[in-house]
Amino acid sequence: MQKRNNILVIDDDKLMRVSLKSLLEENGYLVYTVSNGEEAVQTLDKNSVDLILFDLRLYDDRELSLVNKIKEASPNTLILIMIDQSKIKTVINTLCLDTVDYILKPFDPDYLKKTVEKALYKQQLEASLKKSLVEKEIINNVNKAIATSLDIREVFPNICDELKKVISFDRACLIISNEQGQWFQVFALTKTYNFSEINEGGSFPLSGSLLEEVVKTGVPVIANNTGKGRFWTDNVLLKEGIHSRLGFPLTYKGKVLGAITFGSEKTDSFNEHSYYYLWQIAPQLAIALENTKLFSRIKASEERYKTLFNNAADSMMMLDLNGKILTINQREEEIIGYKMEELIGKYIYDFLPKTSKKSILKLLEMAVSTKVQTTEIEVISKNHQILVMELDLSVVKEENNVLYILVHFRDITKRKNLELELKEEKCKLDNIVSEIGADLLVIDRNNKICWANKRLIENHPLGKNILNRTCFDTYCHFKSAPTDCPSSKVFKTGKINQTEHVIYNKHKKIFLNAISSPIFDKDGNVVQVLELIQDITEKKQAAEKQEKLQQQLVHSDRLISLGRLAAGVAHEVNTPLAILSGMIQGFLERNNTFTRETVKEFRTMQKVTKRIETTVDSLLDLSHSEGNEHPKPVNINEMIKNTVSLIIEQFMAKDKNIVLKLSSRLPKIKGFAEQLQQVFMNLLINADDATAVGDTISITTAQKDKNTISLCFKDTGTGIQRDYLSKIFDPFFTTKEVGKGTGLGLSITYGIIERHCGTIHVKSKIGSGTTFDINLPIDFGKATAHG
Repeated sequence: MQKRNNILVIDDDKLMRVSLKSLLEENGYLVYTVSNGEEAVQTLDKNSVDLILFDLRLYDDRELSLVNKIKEASPNTLILIMIDQSKIKTVINTLCLDTVDYILKPFDPDYLKKTVEKALYKQQLEASLKKSLVEKEIINNVNKAIATSLDIREVFPNICDELKKVISFDRACLIISNEQGQWFQVFALTKTYNFSEINEGGSFPLSGSLLEEVVKTGVPVIANNTGKGRFWTDNVLLKEGIHSRLGFPLTYKGKVLGAITFGSEKTDSFNEHSYYYLWQIAPQLAIALENTKLFSRIKASEERYKTLFNNAADSMMMLDLNGKILTINQREEEIIGYKMEELIGKYIYDFLPKTSKKSILKLLEMAVSTKVQTTEIEVISKNHQILVMELDLSVVKEENNVLYILVHFRDITKRKNLELELKEEKCKLDNIVSEIGADLLVIDRNNKICWANKRLIENHPLGKNILNRTCFDTYCHFKSAPTDCPSSKVFKTGKINQTEHVIYNKHKKIFLNAISSPIFDKDGNVVQVLELIQDITEKKQAAEKQEKLQQQLVHSDRLISLGRLAAGVAHEVNTPLAILSGMIQGFLERNNTFTRETVKEFRTMQKVTKRIETTVDSLLDLSHSEGNEHPKPVNINEMIKNTVSLIIEQFMAKDKNIVLKLSSRLPKIKGFAEQLQQVFMNLLINADDATAVGDTISITTAQKDKNTISLCFKDTGTGIQRDYLSKIFDPFFTTKEVGKGTGLGLSITYGIIERHCGTIHVKSKIGSGTTFDINLPIDFGKATAHG
């Protein structure tokens, strides 16, 4: 069954997230969606993701930093940037496109589908190639180590060093059983500690051991907790500190000769994933194990030597001093395609290209008197294919007389092809680095430029002459290294450093973004620094221009709001003042006679005056700036209870219900207690005005996440018309009768919530009631004054 790919969509547009999720899931992908970088990192910590779709707006540098943060959280995951055509150059210049690609907006579903498929295929291909190359290299190294010696014990430590790259273990050994099946011998042993109960060369009872089960079943055996092991060898190795074991059969010609076993100081250290590598080397190990046994008896039996020769893993042939072929093994037949009878009596150079003939004759001559190093030569197969071979020569003597020369061939054609492919890939990478859209240079500890990419050399007035010159002189136009030099910081700290600084070239101000990365030697010392430098002058100028425009817009909005507020004040203040003036005028016309009518007019004056005071107080609350006030811890649940207690009798008198559903685990938040209480009172008063006898007002609190709490005020009243929902937070907007409301309650509420860096949203339907949802941060820092 094909693996289902996981995709993470990062987009602050909820509609776009929903659309992308629906489209991708239709194509069989498992899709996660988030709205910001923090949610993305949390999702990557919990889930494995194959591809990230990131909507990049490039409003500021934080988005690019966010890309790098996501790459750190999931370095092997390909990021597909959704970007406008106008901003693609910035993405290419800024981001490393090894793990980041892009898709241009706008795009249609088919284009997105094909781009995602292409990106996933590319990622899978690269991962597969990388894994394949590493695995092939390890297997090749193991097989090469096996083939370099006829005694497996000599190269067993080298084999274990290679296997440790893919299998974690602290102890490894080759064990074989005797022909009678009563004993086993530790043939070769390597371990990371000194104490040992079972040593190399020792013989031990086979019965009840792990090897016994491996020999009987012919399959691998895992014991992941020697403390509860069923083999007597588990208890013995537990004393050595081994807590888990793996035994893998070494089968030769259908017979289990023994096993290669591994031990780890950790429990549950082994699983079936290790089998993949062991299956590939086990046949060679088994052959090498058998070859070693045969080699130790070669003097006693020439026939056994022939068996070793004919069944060797690599091709072999025997030559006389003139290069005439005396005999070959079966592997040689398989590799070059000739049968033994076609080769015997011929000369080895008959099957070599001209470039290799002289070399082989010289090597044969040298082999008689000295040891010949492993050499690479080309061989022509029967089907005229050029094969690359590693050649080892061994001279077999008897009483100083040369009997024959043993030639050992190893076919490395596939390996050489892979090396060529890697070389080509390296060449491509070098071209990419040279053509990257930024200046790259390598600096030594003396601030001298050791290397620069093609772009920098071609664009700099000095050209190639910038090499071996100081960076502060040729690049920054300084007479000496500045105190805040980024490369100097990297040499001191050994950490990547990113800075923005300004230089002046011919009185021209240039903004640069420099990313300095350390280059370590094998001992972990910083020996050089790689700097990637980008000219961000245009970007800075554009940002400054944008900031000025933004300030102008904010100023314009404030002027408009101030005008509206002034108009509202004039309306709300002048009307009661006109009434008050009329009453006073009437009072004066009656010659200060305090009649019953006069008392009535005084009461009217008092009522109008109170209305003026209420309106003015509301306006003051709306515009009040408390820049020096600091937020304090507030218990929201207690504040809600206190607010309800002030108004509960009014609700009960009207047979209205208030239901509290307050979370017992709600944390305290930092805020302004009086202002928040005013919010709760405003919402309750509005709910009272919008409900009738028997209706219910419910208040719910909960912790939304680790940084936010949520509050919900819900009533079962008459509801709000749809056309009014977009206006209810505007100053002086009210649906109440004249004289019953100023239209400032919800506007003040909105301003207070905004000052707390929170949000408030309203949902309503005629006849079904109204719901106000509030989200407040637990700690929003020192409050900023709002005009």
